[in-house]
Amino acid sequence: MKARIGIMSEQLIRVRAIAIAQGKYTPGKDEPKVWYTSLNGISQILNPDNIALLRLIDRERPESVTALAELSGRQKSNLSNTLKSLSDKGFLRLEKGPGRSLKPVALFTDFEIVITQEIENLLAELQQQAA
Repeated sequence: MKARIGIMSEQLIRVRAIAIAQGKYTPGKDEPKVWYTSLNGISQILNPDNIALLRLIDRERPESVTALAELSGRQKSNLSNTLKSLSDKGFLRLEKGPGRSLKPVALFTDFEIVITQEIENLLAELQQQAA
């Protein structure tokens, strides 16, 4: 369960999204699905504590956020905020459980950061063609 994460300028991320929508660019099979504009941005969400939390979820498979709070020793309110952030970024899924409970499911436990000039060059070329 490895996520490939790319780093590229915000402008080129937009160019990429538009080119994909217009059918002018087809992402490669191994191309990252998640993009950030800097290593700093990635480190804010994928810090060592959050990676350990994703691995704990994968290993223990808790049935609820309450059960995860007990396993992790974290306060439920603080944990809920972290889980929401991880879910919003696509690293975690929160499934509906019995009643109002949510079951956290780790989608990734390992991460590969990709910084590739090849993709940037291709997108810069598409951007110039559009201008």
